[in-house]
Amino acid sequence: MAIISNIYVAQPLLPLLSTTFGVSHTVASMAVSLNILALSLALLIYGPVSDYAGRKPVMVATGFLLVIPTLSIAFTDNFTIFLVLRTVQGLFVAGIAAIAMAYINEEFPSAIMGRMMGVYVSSMVAAGFLGRVLSGVLAGAFNWRITFIVFGILNLLGSCIMFYFLPDSIHFKRSSGLLHAYGGMLKHFKNRRLAGAFVVAFTLFFTFTGAFTYVTFYLSAPPFNLSTVALGLIFTVYITGVLSPVAGSLSGRFGRRAVMVSGLMIAVLGISLTLVHSLVVIISGLFFLCAGLFTIQPSAGLFVGDNAKSSKGSATSLYLFSYYIGGSAGAFLPGFLWNAYGWPGVVAACFMSIAIAFLSLATLCR
Repeated sequence: MAIISNIYVAQPLLPLLSTTFGVSHTVASMAVSLNILALSLALLIYGPVSDYAGRKPVMVATGFLLVIPTLSIAFTDNFTIFLVLRTVQGLFVAGIAAIAMAYINEEFPSAIMGRMMGVYVSSMVAAGFLGRVLSGVLAGAFNWRITFIVFGILNLLGSCIMFYFLPDSIHFKRSSGLLHAYGGMLKHFKNRRLAGAFVVAFTLFFTFTGAFTYVTFYLSAPPFNLSTVALGLIFTVYITGVLSPVAGSLSGRFGRRAVMVSGLMIAVLGISLTLVHSLVVIISGLFFLCAGLFTIQPSAGLFVGDNAKSSKGSATSLYLFSYYIGGSAGAFLPGFLWNAYGWPGVVAACFMSIAIAFLSLATLCR
């Protein structure tokens, strides 16, 4: 959880970083988008590597390596170097993100897999909560440099816990070689349902990251004028992540697609409410947006596991690659609509993304 939280640390700091380094909102948002882009590309490496080398060794090694760029960020005065180090962070965070879902799909019996996938998603939600809220509070109480020092220490502790307490894989089946592992990855694109799940993954994180990146700029400006600490506390809407284990279990009873469609409908309600010029209603909208997306995530992850008959690590990597590429695009592309139309432009981008998800579920995933 501590390691994954590094993805989200910069999000509540964006207005502060824009002012501190004298860069535009769109350039400041690259502190999020480049991190996620690097993570996305690295997923294509770690999935097949873990199919060959094993799950735990890759997760532990990348966890320890992540400590280096995280601590280094705290001592830079150049925004270009800041962005380079955020990019390196993304490369190492991917080592955990790529493999955890495959580990769950392999090591837990089908009777409890839905619940365990929900617990995994809840831990990812908690990571987002920790990254955003703690980051905003630390920066407001001290400064943004202290934020990265604290998270560097948390990364070290999390890596030590994995090394000493994470059980070795029992049901892991090693691929015959890296080339064979990559061949298994490419075969997943021939599976229509998996391709549909990859599209859904892209749209999910595009919507999520787009909304939560630019809402910080929206709410830090008049008439709301929220402080860095208050912006961090906005992310307490992540509490809806407690729904994920329930959603995972319900997807086993009512079907993966049915639960995903329900989640998308809740997300549409949420993003619509943010158009109302009331802080209470906007926060309520963000609450429903989170609830919808966290309802979809465990069902989508299980849908991938259901339909990937081999090379599950590679299938998971492709799903997460699509997910995080969507997040990288969501942190950057809506910026053009933000500059032209303000918050309604960002909401329009989110609506278009959700519409694509509905279309994919109705066609490719059927």
